Amino acid sequence: MADQELLDKYAPTLDAMETKEAYLLDGELYIRHEFRDPAELQTRMTYHKVGADNVVSNDNLIMLGVWARAQKQGERVK
Repeated sequence: MADQELLDKYAPTLDAMETKEAYLLDGELYIRHEFRDPAELQTRMTYHKVGADNVVSNDNLIMLGVWARAQKQGERVK
């Protein structure tokens, strides 16, 4: 079971409508983020490792292989 302190720390990110899926692995939060691209008018999916600052940005993008490891070995929290 996920540590309540970690869940509280990442609550704003977990509660965000754009966060579609999330896993905890080794105390780090990995998320699948979906948003509508206004230029192309279609949905985009990105994968992020959320740091201590609890910010989702292009600076914390991860590759699909890292996301797959988080899915396989981590604990699903959303």
